[in-house]
Amino acid sequence: MFRFVPFVPLFPPSSNAMSLLDILKLVGFATGAALHFYLAFLLARRREMRTGEPALLALGLVLGAWHFGNLVSTIEELLGITGAPWWLRAADTLAYGALALLPPLLAHAHFRLWEMLDERAPRRYFRLLIGLGYVPLAALPWALAGLWRDPYEPPIERLSALLVPFILWFVLIFAECAAIDLRIAGRLRAARERRFFRIFGLTLASIGALFLITYVFGLWRWGITGRYLDALARLSSLAPTAIIAYYVYRYRYLELVIRRGLVYAVFAVIVMMIYIYGIRRLSVAFEARTQLKSEVVEALLILGLMFLAGPIRRATEGYLQKLFVREVGLYRELVAQVGAEAASYSELAHFVEFAERRIGEALELGGVRLVLRESATQAEADAMREAEERGWREIEEQNRLDRIRARACYALRREGRILGLLLIESDEDATPGRELTVEKREVLSVLSGHLAVAVENCQLLGEKVQLERELAERERLASLGRMAATVAHEIKNPLSSIKSIVQVMKEDPGVTNEYGRDLDLITGEIDRLSRSVSQMLGFSRPATAVAAEASLGEIVAAAAALCRAELEERQSALTIALATDSTLTGEATAALREILGNLLLNAAQAEAGNIEIESHWDRDGSLCVSVCDDGTGIAPELREKVFEPFFTTKQRGTGLGLAIVGRRARDLGATIRIASPGPGGRGTKVDLLIPRRHLQWAEKPEYGEDDEQRQSIAESIDSR
Repeated sequence: MFRFVPFVPLFPPSSNAMSLLDILKLVGFATGAALHFYLAFLLARRREMRTGEPALLALGLVLGAWHFGNLVSTIEELLGITGAPWWLRAADTLAYGALALLPPLLAHAHFRLWEMLDERAPRRYFRLLIGLGYVPLAALPWALAGLWRDPYEPPIERLSALLVPFILWFVLIFAECAAIDLRIAGRLRAARERRFFRIFGLTLASIGALFLITYVFGLWRWGITGRYLDALARLSSLAPTAIIAYYVYRYRYLELVIRRGLVYAVFAVIVMMIYIYGIRRLSVAFEARTQLKSEVVEALLILGLMFLAGPIRRATEGYLQKLFVREVGLYRELVAQVGAEAASYSELAHFVEFAERRIGEALELGGVRLVLRESATQAEADAMREAEERGWREIEEQNRLDRIRARACYALRREGRILGLLLIESDEDATPGRELTVEKREVLSVLSGHLAVAVENCQLLGEKVQLERELAERERLASLGRMAATVAHEIKNPLSSIKSIVQVMKEDPGVTNEYGRDLDLITGEIDRLSRSVSQMLGFSRPATAVAAEASLGEIVAAAAALCRAELEERQSALTIALATDSTLTGEATAALREILGNLLLNAAQAEAGNIEIESHWDRDGSLCVSVCDDGTGIAPELREKVFEPFFTTKQRGTGLGLAIVGRRARDLGATIRIASPGPGGRGTKVDLLIPRRHLQWAEKPEYGEDDEQRQSIAESIDSR
């Protein structure tokens, strides 16, 4: 009733045709070698490696060597070369030596990854566990030496005595790594990262199970089924590597560099598969059925493939575009916006505010903070210094991140200098979608370099604007100075004449008895006007005066002596507490004497009962001289105006005392800081930071309460 008809395959076997297993091994081992060596190359190109990446680099090299050795063996088998050439033994040695290194390196990389991603990881055991993983390698030299003994045997036959122990060790390591991946997945909050580690862990567990049933249970000896299982086990490392490659290319910025090469690599594999398993077999089938020459059919089919190459390449590129670059547009747009906005902001603070807001919005992150050197806390400054010394682009160690209260920190490095830090502050209650994922970390790492350039450009632009403002201000002050000099000269001569007349009148006893009080009043007012005129002349002339070199104590004593009469008249007590002493250059001596004199007079006129002059070394190595008083202080809204010429809150002041202080400080390259109220909750504290280039000799002596130098300074003041 039923008659069996023999099946005639469309593609009859040929002695010259490659089997599906041969094609699988050839393409698989070639792809495995290229993919692993390429990923290792990308890791090696990084300027500095992060935690665990050296182990990943070694892992990539080992897997590439394993596939390359198997590729050489497969080519030798397909070419039918007889005997055992030396290069075949060398390929076996390379492949199986790499295979022996695979389990400990895989465990090493996993422990480092666990250490980096899980704060609760038992780190104190990691070094021991990593070391134990390398112990079985003690038998490796003996095993590899056996591959070179005659007669030649396939490695799996030659090393059959070690096969089962090695596979059990292999499976144990893979199970351990799978457990670590699942543990990490349970600790992460980002859904995409959890999915990656779960898939990766299950893949490693599946590979371990495949090795167990293939080699321990002996299924590799089951004819064609065993040969396929053996090939799948050898190629199984492609599965986790393909997962890593997908996540690297799909979500990381690295894709921008290699996407074009990836398109052509996939295209080449597709064309090779079409030729080997399509064109070649189809030409043989046509020859068997129609007696047409296979060479002619093959040439025609290749010609047709040439016409289809363009559409195939475009389809491949379009698919990879959809697969890998869905988020690249956002990152490119973010980098472009940061660079463009840097050129439009002359105020660095405004650019910092924009960058923090835009990065937070684009990457859906909270707590984005851009910290520059000028505004850094002590912990942040220490982090910058350490990153600069060690060449770090990212600070990863958890204890350092805890000190600056951040969950991620990237250095803004520019030509070996650290301009600042890009911080993502700790956020224990991160809402879904706002987690700091792996892909966001990569974007922030790349963005930190662009931010460094943008900050530097913004600083240069700000310096240019500031220089233009200073030039305009100097021109204005020069005009005011010329006017003040003219007025001062016009007033000074009549004042001198009036004072001379008054002094002559005071010599007459009759006039003195009747008008003595009025003459004293006239003399006092003339002296006051003379001081005002002297201030105007001092403000109008450039700071060209250079005194002899002097120590800080001598300068302070001279300034105090000049103001002694004013201090006594206003009943202001002066205390000198110099914790440091230095010899200053002539230029700095003249400027500092004038600055201190004006600050002391200003403090006395502010109704200060106590005035103190202090000194100490600042954090940047400059000499800090401070004048503190307990007077009326300076209102917050007036602090920015006190150094403006002719600005005063006194009824009879010229408004030039602090203007001269500011001008002399600028000429000296010094910095002035004002705090009001002062340390005691009232009064004002003025800090003058003198650069080290103005110090001829400097040390940091520790003075006691009865210090001889303070006593000599006090004595010199009294003597003057």
